[in-house]
Amino acid sequence: MEGAQITGCQYIGPEQKEYPFTMCGCKPFPGRAYCEDHVWLVYQKGTNVNGKRKVKEIEKELAELKRLEEVAEIDNV
Repeated sequence: MEGAQITGCQYIGPEQKEYPFTMCGCKPFPGRAYCEDHVWLVYQKGTNVNGKRKVKEIEKELAELKRLEEVAEIDNV
């Protein structure tokens, strides 16, 4: 589904075993399919090298996003 716009968090959780699944639906973390809370749940389970790289990448993206929000607040004052 290349180019599809993700409008809500795609996390369904481990408790949902049968179709139809209900997704979280919160605002997704930029560039990801999950909201800020669920992106950590999904990637913290990765104990391999690629999983750890993803977590570091997400932490950097989150820090940059928060920095940009602070700059936007300052500009709006």
